[in-house]
Amino acid sequence: MILVPLFRLGNWIIRTLPPRLRYPLAALTGRCAFYLMPRRRRIAYENYGQVLGVPWNDPLAKRTARHAFGNYFKMIADFMLMYSLSPEEIRRMVRPEGIEHIDRALAGGKGAIVVTAHIGNWDMLAAASAVYGYPINAVVNELRAGGINDLVITSRKRIGMGIIPLAGSLRNIIKALARNELVALASDLYTGDRGVNVTFFNRPATLPAGPAAIALKTGVPIIPVWLRRQPDNLYVAEVEAALEVSRTGDTAHDIQVTTERIVQFFERIIRREPDQWLVFLRVWRNDQRPVSPPPMQPALDPS
Repeated sequence: MILVPLFRLGNWIIRTLPPRLRYPLAALTGRCAFYLMPRRRRIAYENYGQVLGVPWNDPLAKRTARHAFGNYFKMIADFMLMYSLSPEEIRRMVRPEGIEHIDRALAGGKGAIVVTAHIGNWDMLAAASAVYGYPINAVVNELRAGGINDLVITSRKRIGMGIIPLAGSLRNIIKALARNELVALASDLYTGDRGVNVTFFNRPATLPAGPAAIALKTGVPIIPVWLRRQPDNLYVAEVEAALEVSRTGDTAHDIQVTTERIVQFFERIIRREPDQWLVFLRVWRNDQRPVSPPPMQPALDPS
């Protein structure tokens, strides 16, 4: 397929460019896409307006959306670059903070759920976990272009990441946790019809039940982690203390309360770096009335 050689060519071009050129060019490409994609631009205005508490057409919402498009294309540049990065290069790009929380979680011997958002660079976050010696399994959806999907999976496995396809993922998630490994779920976006109704930035939204449901079923902790891009385009991976998982015996209540605690984490980190929250799909959909799924069939993030 032509996409595979194009991906490899892109990797070569991005790797050839020094960072002082690579990221300004990526940001410029993102700004161009911003003006060429009116539908995504309008959705971005609405999303960032909701986050910032301003109307969608407020200059602050528009400026944040424009910067987010630039950051998105910086993320794409790093995504393509990761195909050929060595573990040492990834360690130089990502500085971890708070890894003692992961050590504490894995000391329990049951593994842990790592919950994160589509902020900064979630793929680089999983890669950094692997090269710093933590067994990580990312639950991912397959890319539509099969050749590219195989290439990306190979590049991820090369640096030690485990990959769990979204379809039929529950059994493999439980197996990974039984091996005392980490399972990463980006859970701030859900497009299915089985999720949890929550208040997200003061507006009703539906988010995945997966992290809470799996934690309840297996007894593992939920570790909030996120990766933020610094002005020099290097990253800091911030690991926080485990969230409290509600365990009252009322499954629906426990999933609801635990998911709301995850949402509070998302709100806090997105408010801190709103233009690094790279979501250009509708988050708030008034036409959907989902019900919470049973814990044995958790709704997972499809992104």
